[in-house]
Amino acid sequence: MDVHYPLINRKVQIPDRSMTLLRRERLVSFMHSNINHKLIMVSAGAGYGKTSLLVDYAHDADLPVCWYSLDSADNQVSTFIQYLVASIRRRFPGFGQKVLSALADFSGPAEDIEPFVRLLLDEIQQSVDDYFVLILDDFHEVLESEPVNALVDGLLRYLPEHCHMIIASRAIPRRLTLTRLAAREEIVGLGVRQLKFTRDEISQVLALRGMTEMTDEQLDALALRSEGWITAILLAAQTRWTDTIRSILELSGTLDNVFGYLAREVLTAQPQHVQSFLLGSSVLQEMSPPLCDALLQIDDSAQILRSLSEQGLFTSEISNASGWYQYHQLFREFLLTRLEEEMPALYRDLCLREARLMANQGHWAWAIDGYIAAGAFEDAAGAIEIIAQDYFDAGQGAAIKEWIDSLPPHVLDEHPRLMLFRARVSTELGEYAEAEQMLEPAYRLYVERGSEIGAARVLIQWAIVQRLQERYQDAVDSCHTVLRTASEGDDPSSHIKAYQNLGICYQILGDAARGQQEMRRALELAQAYGDTLNAAFIAHDLGNSLYIEGAVEEARRYLHQALLHWRKVGNPGDLAMTLQGLGVIHHHQGEYAEAQNRYEESLERARNIQDRRLEAYALLNMGDLHRDQGHLDQALSLYQEAFDVASSVGQSGLMIYILAAQGDVHRLQRDVALSRQTLTEALDQSERQGLEEPIGLCHLAFGALALQESDLTSARKHLETAQSLLERVGMERDIGRVHLQMALLALCQGDREAIRAHLSRIGEIAAELGTEQFIIAEGAGAIPLLESISEFRIAGLDATRIRAQIEGLFPSVVVEPQLRVVRPNAELELLGLDGGQVIYQGRVVREFESSVARTMAFLLAEHPAGLPKERIADLLWQDVSQARAESLFHSTMYRLRKALDKRVIILEGGVYRLNPRIVHRYDVQDFESLIRLGQGSDPAAHLARMNAIDLYRTDYLEFCDSPWCYDIRQALQHDMIQILTREAEYLCSRSQIQQAETLYLRVLALDEFDERAHRGVMWCRAKLGDPSGAARQYRECTRIIADEMGLSPHPDTTTLYTLIHGGQLPASPR
Repeated sequence: MDVHYPLINRKVQIPDRSMTLLRRERLVSFMHSNINHKLIMVSAGAGYGKTSLLVDYAHDADLPVCWYSLDSADNQVSTFIQYLVASIRRRFPGFGQKVLSALADFSGPAEDIEPFVRLLLDEIQQSVDDYFVLILDDFHEVLESEPVNALVDGLLRYLPEHCHMIIASRAIPRRLTLTRLAAREEIVGLGVRQLKFTRDEISQVLALRGMTEMTDEQLDALALRSEGWITAILLAAQTRWTDTIRSILELSGTLDNVFGYLAREVLTAQPQHVQSFLLGSSVLQEMSPPLCDALLQIDDSAQILRSLSEQGLFTSEISNASGWYQYHQLFREFLLTRLEEEMPALYRDLCLREARLMANQGHWAWAIDGYIAAGAFEDAAGAIEIIAQDYFDAGQGAAIKEWIDSLPPHVLDEHPRLMLFRARVSTELGEYAEAEQMLEPAYRLYVERGSEIGAARVLIQWAIVQRLQERYQDAVDSCHTVLRTASEGDDPSSHIKAYQNLGICYQILGDAARGQQEMRRALELAQAYGDTLNAAFIAHDLGNSLYIEGAVEEARRYLHQALLHWRKVGNPGDLAMTLQGLGVIHHHQGEYAEAQNRYEESLERARNIQDRRLEAYALLNMGDLHRDQGHLDQALSLYQEAFDVASSVGQSGLMIYILAAQGDVHRLQRDVALSRQTLTEALDQSERQGLEEPIGLCHLAFGALALQESDLTSARKHLETAQSLLERVGMERDIGRVHLQMALLALCQGDREAIRAHLSRIGEIAAELGTEQFIIAEGAGAIPLLESISEFRIAGLDATRIRAQIEGLFPSVVVEPQLRVVRPNAELELLGLDGGQVIYQGRVVREFESSVARTMAFLLAEHPAGLPKERIADLLWQDVSQARAESLFHSTMYRLRKALDKRVIILEGGVYRLNPRIVHRYDVQDFESLIRLGQGSDPAAHLARMNAIDLYRTDYLEFCDSPWCYDIRQALQHDMIQILTREAEYLCSRSQIQQAETLYLRVLALDEFDERAHRGVMWCRAKLGDPSGAARQYRECTRIIADEMGLSPHPDTTTLYTLIHGGQLPASPR
């Protein structure tokens, strides 16, 4: 194996990073997290950024990286070995002399690579004493070289633990025995799905090239159109696209460079019969061998598709659909364009064949596209009529619009049903004039054909358009025409929608009773005819209407009815919408656990269907819920997540509301500067868009903020503006919040009559809404008004109950001397009972990248003596194999050390532990110490209990689902309930009844089935002279136990209720 030419040093040098290349953090992090594997395989077609990713990783890695760029000359195994040695020698100069000497003396056949495998492995073991990575880039250049692949395969088989390999290739190296590595879980991979550029990455790439004019909609379309193939975008950037942003979205017609690249690299390099196959099969969006055989009238499609896929020629097998393939979208567009331009007759013939094949299989959407492409418009119209209703119900109006707009006018003129569907789509889009342009000829055609049902359905849609145009009387007249001319038995749907529309119109016109009557009639008809879809919509509308009027229980009943309908029809989007409506009612009634459940299910449903708008609303509502419970940090976190989601779908109005909510939370946190900054931004954007509700909410928050700063003049100005705006839009609950702040303002000014007036209005609103929750949510800020509520005997308000609930939600309101645990000046604090916070060197650590990394820190805190890697993996990843768990351990340990500091976690004697040289504090240890001190009945035990109660801010690591964590959480919650109960009994014995009731309410927040706590609340309320409040608590206890367990209360609970009802109160709540 004599070698007579010098090596090219550039091939073994890590390429420099280009400032115009985007660093893809998510992929670089993947490489870091998975580098413990023996092999990382990066495989995708040309132009997906494989080499750029490897360059980024090589420059970012804090361990030695050896680089080798392959080309076609490296098919010779002797050349490959020389460059491989040179690559490793650049980082480890003593490496490879034995290998090179043996290579110079070798005279055997090239296939005899075994000696070199052994020599290379021996030198790696002996000469390299550090963990390192070997990168082989462009490995597809040697895919056909049996000796080179055998050499690499031998290395992979016995690679030492401290050596890891990364291979990048356009195709998977089939000659390497990767299945063995996979069976041992020693390989991970990045494919097209991971390598394709996201919308944000595309935006950043273009920005690096000075192209910053693109709108969000254009970026979304480009990401979808290009499928993240960055080569197409970069090549396009060299054309006239630099001057015309719009052209970026017109890939199929203007990308000469891209098409030339595709033709040169893919199409023209194939045999003629493969080229014919590629062109002909491009009319199919998804392909199977039998379908291609039928379309092209051949019998070798399976072989061709398999070969194209294995070569990575822009052909991929569809995951979870064995035997089905698809082309890269840009490649398919190129093929289609070429077929249509060069063989137009064949193109139309294939499109028609494809359409008929799809229609026979029930794939109507593809059939319609095929008919339109073939010019068979009458066939297309018939197919659209078959699926239009299903598509409309599924929210796919855009597809209906596109198809119908593709039909020539003379075809559409003969299909009034399609005109009606087109009008419905226009109505959904707010294009009312365009809708009427479709409705008029559709109505005329139906009348001419004597179709009463068709004419009635057009009139119903017309009535909806008229209502949305605020032509309410016209809409009423249209509905009455339908009811008068169409037979209910022949067309119940039109009658149902007529009554529903009448109900909405009468409601808007101020006749709420008539409106609700019509909606109830619509609901009865829908139920009678089994129209579950319309029944759900009507019940939802009726529920919202009743809730606005303050008929909470009836509203709740109708929303529950809507919920049952949605579950029956299985519409996740509308189900999520109704769940949020119910969640808001629960929330505003102070039923926080129920609200949380509704919001969480709504969020899950929204995410399942990828409805980002509903997802944002669910996150926002959850943020509001946490805010009203005093969980301000959690609220801000949810608001930020909601803001990010809303931003991704362009929901500007929702983003403004979130900003206003964030500003108000900063006010509650007493962060005046940040509150003012955030509210100013929200107000500016609200005023630019003319959104009265958020403008009012901003002024409300500004007024409360000014009040905190004792700027009474500014407070009054903001609050009066807020009142005017919110009354105009009918936001009754928020109007109550305005009067709350105005009452506080009057209190500051000593204006007793104003205090009484504002409190009276608050009482009226509370009675109307059936809840005092909007007062309680203000927390400590509402406390100064409680004395005035009692003094003025404000109807509808119960000062004792309000105080107890505020103190239950906001424990810091309870003024008690507390014994504080002496806490060392800890460098690291692990607060499992305060939202799972980790504080390092005085800073809250948020950069864990995964909740499991955070959990691992607490697991080590639970085991101060340390744990071996295998035990940690077993506790954190019980549901995966041991090998996989250990690989997850390495990536998670990497993230944990990265988030904190490498010296925080140490490895000694085979166990991982928190470094004892770093002073740390674990709040669970403090809590358990205080529990032990709080078992007595003396004042010291009382103070220990109060301090323990103060420590317990949240359940232990609420974000963690691991069984080990669940067991600790349950034990700590049990201890908390016991200590709360013991302390409440202690306070009762010392006549501190209000404080005792607060603690009993905290018990119920942890366990709503705890009847001791229910009895404690009943006893305290009776003791405070509120027997009706005690009765309410008994009814609540009865409802919870009956609804969830199907049981009756414990006899002790019933006995206590009977005694209180009879005017007899036991000496204690026990």
